[in-house]
Amino acid sequence: MAFLNDEKEDDINLNFHNLFVYGTLQHGESRNYLLKGLSFEEAIIIGYRKISLQELEFPIILEDEKSYVNGEVYFGVSESLLNMLDVVEGEGSLYHRIVVNVKTITKKNYLAYVYYPSKKLINSNIRK
Repeated sequence: MAFLNDEKEDDINLNFHNLFVYGTLQHGESRNYLLKGLSFEEAIIIGYRKISLQELEFPIILEDEKSYVNGEVYFGVSESLLNMLDVVEGEGSLYHRIVVNVKTITKKNYLAYVYYPSKKLINSNIRK
């Protein structure tokens, strides 16, 4: 593979990311078409729980050290696709993209982005 401007292979790979999904982006769900063609594996994140609220048409996750969330980890997500997903998912207003540890069904561990609800979204939809 040829690299331009003294690029190294490791620098190129930094432009691709892993993404853990647990709701509408999952295989078979309404927004999965956005991830079409990417490889994925069933996975979990530990220390979180998934909740669905009547007021919302989509699930959210919350920190909970005794729980875990089932989902999928997608590999090779480009920077441009990630930026587009940020717009779709409301990154900065509804969600914040954070890094979590992911364990796949084949027992491999990865770091991956996940969309975590903003304080505004949590506070406006969860009654304590």
